[in-house]
Order: sequence, then C-alpha cells, then structure tokens
Amino acid sequence: MMELSELYDKIGYTFKDRSLLIRALTHSSFDPNNHYERLEFLGDSIVGYAVSDLLYHTGNEREGAMTDIRKSMVSQTPLAALSDMLGLSQLCRKKNCSLSDRIKCNLYEALTGAIALDGGTEEAVSFVKRTIRMAPSAGVDYKTKLKEYCEKNHLSYHAPSTASGADNKKVFTVEVYVGGKSGGVGKGKTIKQAENEACRIALASLKVN
Repeated sequence: MMELSELYDKIGYTFKDRSLLIRALTHSSFDPNNHYERLEFLGDSIVGYAVSDLLYHTGNEREGAMTDIRKSMVSQTPLAALSDMLGLSQLCRKKNCSLSDRIKCNLYEALTGAIALDGGTEEAVSFVKRTIRMAPSAGVDYKTKLKEYCEKNHLSYHAPSTASGADNKKVFTVEVYVGGKSGGVGKGKTIKQAENEACRIALASLKVN
C-alpha cells in the first residue's frame, strides 16, 4: 500500500488536516456517513474553472473550440487515468464494489475539493493545472490524425519544442503550426506527450473529429 508521504510527493501538496484527505479517498460503500461525494461536488467546479483558466491563458482558440477542449480534458477517461497515475485508485477505501472509471474520476475531483478546503482555492487550482496535463489522451494518436489532416488539405506541419526545469523534472512545451498558423500549445513530461497534447488542441480548434 502506498504511503501518504509518497502520495504527497505525487500530488505536490501536503495536507494539514489529514481527515480531509481520508474523506476524499472514501467511497460511500465503505462509510455511508463520511465519504467523498460532497468534496467531489466542490472539486468538480474547481476542476472546470482551472481548465478554463488554463485554456484561456495558454492558447488563442475561439470560445467554441475552448469549450470542446475543456470537455475532453475534464471527461471521465482522463481524470480516471490521473487517479491511477497519482495513486488515488490504490488508496481508495471501498467495500463490495468495483473500482470503475467513474469512481476514479470522482476521486480526482474529491481530492481537488479537499485541497481547496485544506489550503484554499488557489492551491486546488494549482493542483489541477499541475496535473491535468499529465493525463494521457485516452490512447489516441492525435499527432497522426493532425498530420493526415494536413496532408489531405495540403498544409504544412511544424512542431518546435522547448524544455524548462531541472533535468529530473523537465517539462516540454510544443507549439504546433498548421499551414504556418499556431494551432495549439501542449506541455508534457516528454516531447511526444507534449506534441500529442498540442495536436489534440489543434484538432479541436479545427473541429476535426
């Protein structure tokens, strides 16, 4: 079983009130009176705001495109994957029920709500912005899809990358240019991850399914 200190390292936050964290990890099947559902309600709104703010300040997409991108980023699949990556799924307290993607998604939102109550809304927003980019894009190869779109429409494809941070905590940023125009900016722990994220944003902006 993962130690809480390891979880703190993964989420980048240390709880002052440990009971809030425990509640965020508790399903109603384990404790009908002290579970994560109210925290999830709070966290859901904060996740939505954090992603909206992130998209507003890191891209130049129109409102409709930003709405589509936000919808995909806060959907069940990527948030469930984040719960796995951060160790929330492993620490979930439940009884006689399967650990579905829905529950995993709820855990991420509940943890966000718990951080807001423990350290303030800014801490919770920072947590979301710090982790949301880590979510895999549901296994979809967006780079290939975008390059196929470019070839079909006789458009150039260019994806320069930059890196920042210490060697062991390096973050890569990739900006994708479609036909010479910026289509999207992605960040990730690898160039491949960042480029795939940038391509996903570009495809959403272009309204390509």
